[in-house]
Order: sequence, then C-alpha cells, then structure tokens
Amino acid sequence: MTTFLLLRHAHSTANGAGVLAGRTSGILLSDLGRKQSRALNRTLSDIDPRYIFSSPLERCLQTVEPLARRMNKKVRALDGLIEMDYGLWSGKKLRHLAREPLWKKIQKEPSSVIFPDGESFSQAWRRIEKTLRDLQSKYPKSTLLLCTHGDITKMAIAMTVGIPLNDFQRIVVDPASLSVIHWEGRERTLIESNRKLARIEVSKAGRERRKSLINRRVVGGGSDV
Repeated sequence: MTTFLLLRHAHSTANGAGVLAGRTSGILLSDLGRKQSRALNRTLSDIDPRYIFSSPLERCLQTVEPLARRMNKKVRALDGLIEMDYGLWSGKKLRHLAREPLWKKIQKEPSSVIFPDGESFSQAWRRIEKTLRDLQSKYPKSTLLLCTHGDITKMAIAMTVGIPLNDFQRIVVDPASLSVIHWEGRERTLIESNRKLARIEVSKAGRERRKSLINRRVVGGGSDV
C-alpha cells in the first residue's frame, strides 16, 4: 500500500489577490503563507515520509522546504504535480474570468473544457493519475509527501473515491491543508481531506471572501484563505 500525503501549498500572493496563477513564474508565498509554512514544522512533526515530492513551482517549494530541512530530506521536484496550465487565463483576476462564457462550461462540464492555449481538465486528470500510479508502482509500501496545488489535490481525491471529473470541484481543499489517500493495487481509499495544518488568524475580509467562494466552483483551488 502506498500512502500519499497531499499537501496543498500555503497561501500565496496570487491567492490573496484573487488571481488565477496557473504556471506563472514568480508567484511566492504571502506573509500569511510564510507563517503557515513555518507552522507546518509543528503540525507535521509526527509524520515520516520516505520521500518528499513537490510541484516545481516556487510556492510549493517554499511551502515544503522548511519541513524537508527539519526532516533532513531532499525535496524532489516532480513535473506531474505541477499546477494546471490555464493558458491565456493565467495571471488574470478570478472575478474577471467569471464573466467569460467559458466559465459557465467550467461549472457544468469541466471534462469538456480546454483552456485557451492551455491544458484541458481531462489532460490534467490523466496526468495526475499517471503520476500517482507511477509512484505507487515504484514505492508500493511507502508513505510519500506530495506538495501540490488545489485543483490537482481535488482531482486526486476525486479519482480515489470515484467522483467523476465533472463533479471534482465539489471538493474543498484549502491552502496549507493535508489530505491523505491510500492506493493499493486497484483499491483506493480516502483517509482524510482538507485537514487544516496552520491555524493562523486571517482578516475579516479574508473570511468573507472565503464564504463567497465556498458556494461556487472555482478553478485553481480558489483564492480563499
């Protein structure tokens, strides 16, 4: 049995700005995110993964590197864990993107959506499933920590419990949260999802923004705090 500890990166500057970051370079952790990253050292003190893998994007590496140093482990960048390629939508405000005709299709049938000059949800789904299968095959009796992104984590949870791609956005995964899945052969089990690891106080505005996002399907995992 392979145990995957799915860690969503801590709060980023794009999360705070309500921007769909995608694979845009230079998106770093916010002040809140850096506090969350430091707090992970305390809240994850009881885990001992065999290996730590991460999306190669800066916000994921920043999140997990302090924890890796404490564990005296190397962070292995893995392209299969990278964020979705949102193409021409990358770097734009979510509130502006919500006015695009494609947005309604994303809410109703993401499996049919290909982002302009970017990746489709179906491509991302196949990518993350292949990545997890490959890791399961290579490390069949190991616990692996994977630091990745909101949509990627939600897809991994969805395929574990048999939720179809069109409904994967019903799953909520907050920044700096942990979800745990077991894969053994063809058997897949969800152990827990969206466990808050860093109880950092956020502003009233941030809490209100999160409430407004919780009731709709937001690409990129949402900009909630």
